[in-house]
Amino acid sequence: MQWILTLPALASCGGSGGSSGGNSTSAGSSGASSSSSASGGSSSSVSSSLSSSSGTSSSSTSNSTSSSASSAQLTPAQASYRHGDTLTITQAGGNPQVIHTFLGGAGGVIESPALGAKPANGQGWAFDQLGGPTTIANDAVRGKVLFTPEHDASYNATRRFDPGAPIAEQRYFYKAHWVRNVMTMGGVPYAKSYQWKHERISWQDSVVDTDCEIKVHDLFNNSGGQINFVNRSAASKSTYYTGSTVADNAGWTLMEIMVFTGTQGLNDGKVITRAHHGGETRVRLNRQSEMVYADPSLRLRYFIEQNYFGNFGQKEDGVDNKLPKPDVRELYSDDSRVILGQDTVSGWQRVELRDTPSLQTATVRELQTWTVWNDSITLTLNTGGLSAGSHDLYLCVIDGVDANGWDVVRHALPLRVVV
Repeated sequence: MQWILTLPALASCGGSGGSSGGNSTSAGSSGASSSSSASGGSSSSVSSSLSSSSGTSSSSTSNSTSSSASSAQLTPAQASYRHGDTLTITQAGGNPQVIHTFLGGAGGVIESPALGAKPANGQGWAFDQLGGPTTIANDAVRGKVLFTPEHDASYNATRRFDPGAPIAEQRYFYKAHWVRNVMTMGGVPYAKSYQWKHERISWQDSVVDTDCEIKVHDLFNNSGGQINFVNRSAASKSTYYTGSTVADNAGWTLMEIMVFTGTQGLNDGKVITRAHHGGETRVRLNRQSEMVYADPSLRLRYFIEQNYFGNFGQKEDGVDNKLPKPDVRELYSDDSRVILGQDTVSGWQRVELRDTPSLQTATVRELQTWTVWNDSITLTLNTGGLSAGSHDLYLCVIDGVDANGWDVVRHALPLRVVV
């Protein structure tokens, strides 16, 4: 199981470069570095100099694939790279203070077991707490993935990560995973309305709706689209309808949640949701500064991919109708990722493999993890769902987001990847 705690630095916890401070200790995946509350930076920028602890780029070149002033380099230098290769980005900057975890990648909990095996619980992760059984399956696009069938008596497909403690105020975190479903009846896609409860980040280890959680749901077939819930306390809750992004029976979607918890009772936090589907990323929720905590006794902790399918045909046939439901309900997921800052600036810095540095134009996005991030970054290349062949791509070092929820890219290093 891949899970890393990056210990707080004694000399510096600002995450702003240099070689002082704590290294990522490691077993296979790691976290992120200094971050901002979604302010500053260009949505398609590549930074030319190391940022301050705010996590935004101090100098940027819009729509550029690299910066002439950037000193970051990729080693070892070679003609091409493959899945599982160990790479180092030298002079990348930053010293993240995070807990982070990654289920994907070479040697990870998904790729290591044999097909048909059950993923092992451990290091914060638990599978089949509700629904199941979950096993390793082969997907034509992404290779080995997690697979869970559902039916009337088993209508969730949970994967849960517990970082070990509640998340404090003034903390940044990032949650992402790839997901797809199959929903058919009589051999054809189910055409009526239904609900897919994708995931929730909750104060309790439960899928029961509660007073302190952030949730993302979808209502399909012209019944509402994506719904984002921000529950702060029994008396303070918000619901945001942000339109359709995830498509059922239509391939893989990368779902992302980015949160800055802010100060209890104040509108100084941030909740951003994004989805990448069909080669396009859309920012679904990034409307304004957000109050995240309102109850002093409740703090977010558990990252729960719920994957509930239900409420079939309610729009057409009424609530609790007894009409036939889909006879095939399948859930597939891959490369679940959590990055949780352990100070007031870390948690939104990441590394991705893309075909363009700008998130608005990137059609390829594959999440990366690292074993060390202390000025230089050491990682094991994850090619994820890349098709067979040769690809000219970029390893992008991401330094947070701008005011519109788009990534600020500090470095973009070109490389050829062979699958």
